[in-house]
Amino acid sequence: MSLMNTTRRRDQIKRLAPFVLLLLSLLGSCWVYLGEDFRTANLLLSKHWNSRTINYIEESSYRDVTGLTTTEQNSNMVFLPDNTYSRDTQIILKNESDNIQVVMSVSESGEWEVSGGYLKLKLGEIKDVTTGDTTEFSEEDLTLVRTFYRLGAEKVRRIDVLNDGSLLLTSLNHGSMVLYSKSS
Repeated sequence: MSLMNTTRRRDQIKRLAPFVLLLLSLLGSCWVYLGEDFRTANLLLSKHWNSRTINYIEESSYRDVTGLTTTEQNSNMVFLPDNTYSRDTQIILKNESDNIQVVMSVSESGEWEVSGGYLKLKLGEIKDVTTGDTTEFSEEDLTLVRTFYRLGAEKVRRIDVLNDGSLLLTSLNHGSMVLYSKSS
């Protein structure tokens, strides 16, 4: 009887082994796939993030540039635990040939989510305040800057962790942006 029980037990283990291996494989895959999003979200929450973007604007066949040659965006961004974010951006509009600068301050808030290695931002509210003499730039130039900012504000970007203090955000059609943190 003892030999028969041992054989029966071995057969049961042989039948259960593939299911146990499948379960372990599924758990491991979930930990790797979902754990990466969880770790990235925690990294976003742990710091205040900054970015700097410079855009060079050229005259083109579809619009005339009346003075705007460069925009420089300096942003400070905070991700909150309730899946909202806040970003304050200072956009410096420049006419480099006449040495003219106008500053736009833009405050933005909305919702964020990390899913499948992508950062999704959903714009909620946006406010902008322009200081300085805007007569040097046409209303078309100012509208263009606001439109580009709004288009860039609500995007889905691939998020790659470069290190604990910098993140690479890559969109499908408009290049990349680096978020960096000055604090450790």
